[in-house]
Amino acid sequence: MSDTCARTGGRPAPAPRPRPAPSAWDDHRWRRRFGLLWTGGALSALGSMTLTLSVPLLALHQSGSPALAGWIAAAGMVPRTLLYVPVGVVVDRHDPRSVMVASQCARLVCVALLVGPVLVLDAPVALLAAAATVHGVCAALHATAASAAVPLLVPRDRLPTAAARNEARTHATQMTGRPLGGALFGLGHGLPAVFDAVVSAVGLCLVARLPRLRAAPGAEAVRRKDAAAREGTAPERRAGALCRETAAGFAHLRHDRFLLLATAVCAATNALFQTVWLVIVVLATDRGLSALLLGTVLAATGAGGLLGSLTATALVRRLHHATVVVLCLWAWAAVTAPLALVGRADTGWLVAALPLAWGGIGFVGAHMNVAVTTYHTTRVPSELLGRVTGTVRLVTGAALPLGVLCGGHLMAAVGVRATAAAVTAPLLLGALVLTLVRAVGWGRCAPRPSPPPGTATPPPSAGPCPAPSGSAGRHRPDPSVSGRG
Repeated sequence: MSDTCARTGGRPAPAPRPRPAPSAWDDHRWRRRFGLLWTGGALSALGSMTLTLSVPLLALHQSGSPALAGWIAAAGMVPRTLLYVPVGVVVDRHDPRSVMVASQCARLVCVALLVGPVLVLDAPVALLAAAATVHGVCAALHATAASAAVPLLVPRDRLPTAAARNEARTHATQMTGRPLGGALFGLGHGLPAVFDAVVSAVGLCLVARLPRLRAAPGAEAVRRKDAAAREGTAPERRAGALCRETAAGFAHLRHDRFLLLATAVCAATNALFQTVWLVIVVLATDRGLSALLLGTVLAATGAGGLLGSLTATALVRRLHHATVVVLCLWAWAAVTAPLALVGRADTGWLVAALPLAWGGIGFVGAHMNVAVTTYHTTRVPSELLGRVTGTVRLVTGAALPLGVLCGGHLMAAVGVRATAAAVTAPLLLGALVLTLVRAVGWGRCAPRPSPPPGTATPPPSAGPCPAPSGSAGRHRPDPSVSGRG
């Protein structure tokens, strides 16, 4: 009797269960890991949105000063926008998983040491400004690191699907985060902070289950660093290297024709849509719509974006990325054109037209975001992805306050109907110009530039242009491939 039969009481041992095929196992592994990343990002965004809404409300309740509440709200937005590029440098220098873990830990400390004393000990309200700043920077770190982690976890041919799921998550959290924050604050002024701490802790546990996504520097890199330290590099040289490293995202954006024009389109449309938001608010106020009805109208962009993220993957896989951008401009011009007519429409037609236009903007925007995100996650070198992502977010985010400011002055000068028409006109002009430019080759693969100074990317070898996303085999993006809103 064999030893195996002896251990099983004389019966033959059962045949071992067949292991799944390598491709099926790899597919299960990346889906599980992306699920951890996606869920952690959703919890982080939901907690951030609830706390961002409640901190100015808490400041207003504690101090009674609307001006102070406004300054505290700005403290959460302005530093985060300005620090997107330095945040990208941090993400490119370190493992994205480690950055996400550190940012979640810092959020927990922020809530405990800066928000908690104001709620429990009647500490000065000025602490809330520091809390808003720290929390905003932590949110930017987590979001940028999560974006950089996607191409390190997801096979290249699945990146459009991952981008669509992330876009759906963004719109879903926008639809639920603000109402949830208001409801929690109404039940208890400290509940949004408690909620943020709980979801940050859960998100921390989820992200900690991910593997290390970027290897530590190799022996050769450590040797070069030690040699530079022995040589006693001057502080001026170190500062110059840091500046070049920070500027690498801008340099890459400047050399990539599609990404540069797509970023410019996203920044311009962001500014225009802030004007549309202002038009909707003014029209609703003038017609006496209730606050509940106005909130429902403004929530249409989240619903449209969520629906658009479900259909964007198929479009991005079928069409060239430049074609998607041009089609989005034409579609935006179509959905905003009726706004010029709503000034003389009755209230019933207004209630129907405003959410259709605002929801249509979100629906089309989801396709634009998925197309541009897929492009830069497949074409940008992995060691530059954080800086390029930060640069794009800086440019497109800075357009938001500019759009509100210009839209308000324009409306005061020419009225609501002319302002609405002034939004559609540049969209039509941009769509026409880019259609003509696309016809002569915009978006075709240009010669890949040498990497910007201060990056670790080796000079790219000559070869054919990379295939559009969705046509490549299952592998991680090639770090030498050069190529977001």
